[in-house]
Amino acid sequence: MLKAGVAIRDITPMGRTLTCGYPDPADRSALIAHDPLYASAYYFENDTERMMFFTTDVINMTKDRANELRMLVEKHTGIPRANVAVSCTHTHSGPTTGGNIWENFEYLNEVEPANNDRMRDLMLAAAKEAVANAFDAKIGWGVGICGKEHGVGGNRHDPDGPCDPSVSVLAIKDMNDELRGCMVNYSMHPTVLHAHNFFYTADFPCYIRETLNDVYPFMIFGFQMGSSGDQSTRFFRTAQNYDEAKRIGSAIGTVALEVLNQMKYVTEAELKSASVFVTPPIKSFPTHDEAAAKLAEAQKIYDDLVAANAPYSKTRAAQSVLEGSVFMEGFTRSLEKAGADAILGRQVPIECHAMRVGQCCIVGVGCENFIAVSQALKAASPFEVTMLASLTNGCTTGYVCTDESYDKFCYEAQASTFAKGAAKALADGAIEAVNRVK
Repeated sequence: MLKAGVAIRDITPMGRTLTCGYPDPADRSALIAHDPLYASAYYFENDTERMMFFTTDVINMTKDRANELRMLVEKHTGIPRANVAVSCTHTHSGPTTGGNIWENFEYLNEVEPANNDRMRDLMLAAAKEAVANAFDAKIGWGVGICGKEHGVGGNRHDPDGPCDPSVSVLAIKDMNDELRGCMVNYSMHPTVLHAHNFFYTADFPCYIRETLNDVYPFMIFGFQMGSSGDQSTRFFRTAQNYDEAKRIGSAIGTVALEVLNQMKYVTEAELKSASVFVTPPIKSFPTHDEAAAKLAEAQKIYDDLVAANAPYSKTRAAQSVLEGSVFMEGFTRSLEKAGADAILGRQVPIECHAMRVGQCCIVGVGCENFIAVSQALKAASPFEVTMLASLTNGCTTGYVCTDESYDKFCYEAQASTFAKGAAKALADGAIEAVNRVK
């Protein structure tokens, strides 16, 4: 008999913290929440296996912190740490969880360690509650579509480029048919609110939650960010404010409701978990002087476009290149100061963690990756629903990009620590992990 448990905690910081996601303003911080940040825990058990999945409204989590939580869950619940996955929604309006990536890259040098401790303790408490209150359950899975045809999102380099508009849903009901938990996976950066926002917010996922909880008020919601390295609202949003975040989140939430309304549930499901570790090729980095020169060049291009009142699409693209240049200037400065081993040694390998729940397979990867990775994964997967959950079990520095993005000098390729061949290596690892749980 399948059992499940769900629990949730409000992890909104208790006071002011440095927020993460943008290099300017350098002291961007938040004190008050527009909407709460949450961590949700989902527990699954059958006669042979036990698993736990977290969703967390923060930009990312270091490998050290993710592994610490996984070990604590094993210690306090008996769930093997290899069967625990910790996924981050990637909001750019939450607390900084590691070091300040625009200034240094030694993740042990945490900016907000006390807040990280508090978040860890709350997530552990949620895990213990989910296990203690497990119930006889039935689960369902399904997929809907919500993309640029809804004015929501797509490729952030080319509005007609590759994209994944899938709204993938995994749902948990008790034997009284009450919807107790629901995870929604969608491939898009939660960056409707930009650097001018100074409130804590989960961004558009908070409105997916609101849309679902209007119908199912006691259901515990969790958001997984899919392959979003080259996916955003850039060409499809009409503004960067809360009204627009609500429009976008509500559209995705409405499709998720449609999936839930058509879903079929099972009371028996195979549970399996397996990880494959991948080390993508590392790029050759410029010297700090070369990176500083590129930064000056990118700054001038951006300033000239702003002065010329250029269209938003051009200034935003130039701003992205500028952000990548800021990142690389700081990164190469840190390389010269601390040495490559001290920094790159914490970035790899990347874990590809497949968790099977019936005919739904969630594959967590510890990075931000281009949509080509999840497209390859979904094409190769034997499961009815396959979700790729980015930024799971700790993160690396930089994106995992397609080879083409390096030729085009895209922002993500510029900021990445990896070289050509990285996307294929990651896709191959994710597919191997899936094959181990089929």
